[in-house]
Amino acid sequence: MSRVLFVLTFGFGLLSPFSGLFAQDQQLGSRTKAMGGSYTAFEDDPVSVWLNPAGIAAQPDQVSVAYQTYVAYPISNDRGPGDTIITSEKTETILVDPVIIPSYLGAVFQLGDEETSMAIGACFARPYHLNYAMAKVTDPTLPSFSPDSSVEQSLSRIRVAFAYDFRLREGGEEGWLSHVSIGGGVDLGFMRWRYKSTDQDTTDTTTSLGCGLGALVGVYDNTKSVRVNFGLAYQSGVKYDFDIAPDILPAFDMPQQINVGLTFFLLEGTPLRATVDFQWIDWSETAEKPAFAKSFPEFEDALNFSLGIEYRFSLSESINLYPRLGYRYFDAPWDNENDLPVTGAYKLVLDT
Repeated sequence: MSRVLFVLTFGFGLLSPFSGLFAQDQQLGSRTKAMGGSYTAFEDDPVSVWLNPAGIAAQPDQVSVAYQTYVAYPISNDRGPGDTIITSEKTETILVDPVIIPSYLGAVFQLGDEETSMAIGACFARPYHLNYAMAKVTDPTLPSFSPDSSVEQSLSRIRVAFAYDFRLREGGEEGWLSHVSIGGGVDLGFMRWRYKSTDQDTTDTTTSLGCGLGALVGVYDNTKSVRVNFGLAYQSGVKYDFDIAPDILPAFDMPQQINVGLTFFLLEGTPLRATVDFQWIDWSETAEKPAFAKSFPEFEDALNFSLGIEYRFSLSESINLYPRLGYRYFDAPWDNENDLPVTGAYKLVLDT
């Protein structure tokens, strides 16, 4: 089910009142969220270590820390008439325990000089924290299902990245194709999983390897008023070796994704940045196929579209204000919000 998300921020991300309508989005960083998730062609933000490692090539030494909430769908038990208990699923926004651990912590270290730009970066990123109410399918002919179990899963990665910038034109020379940056990173994926039902409470942790690759192209730069960058990034999926097979109890791998984007800079006199991004997320390979002959829906891939703008107001020689506005067309990994997908023998039961 496709949705549209608007976010307005002045230096920090504000939670949209509609965020509970969506499957969980994976954007990290207030600037990224404020601009609708259009970030692939950034070249001045330490979050690029995760989003597009090529974007760190010409950055100075920087550090970034981000905290954020996640959308969760836990099972709730409320008092009904008399001694009855009503079980339901309610949408919540949560912080992950322990709250002292950020959603993103990254640093960039410049290794180059005036002639060559290259940098290394390191980061911890937690783009996903899943908390889903589910129903075990014992009779596939039932017309509806009530939540009887839940799965909570935190998906994190630690990355070390390197990027190099190839100058195609001399500094200060205007024209097309000014430079090309390439970058890559090696990831250690970490997963913490918990399944809970009325008669079972099981936990698991495991690690696996992944990677990220990126490119950033200076498409055009007249050095005075206009600059255009193109970005392309790939995040590999991470396949985990669970102690209990995911076709027995529900569990998810981390999806792979591909991002493509453009950033337009208006420089002297009008310090405006505009971005446009497309993002494909391979959700269909993260879950198990339905275990029953009945035609249950499966998880589907998602294609998101984002627009963002950022303007700079100089309040003094050392203080700038950056109001930002973003538009996001968000594609949930299911087709019908009234008939949610099944993984193995478990069906999502969410308040969409």
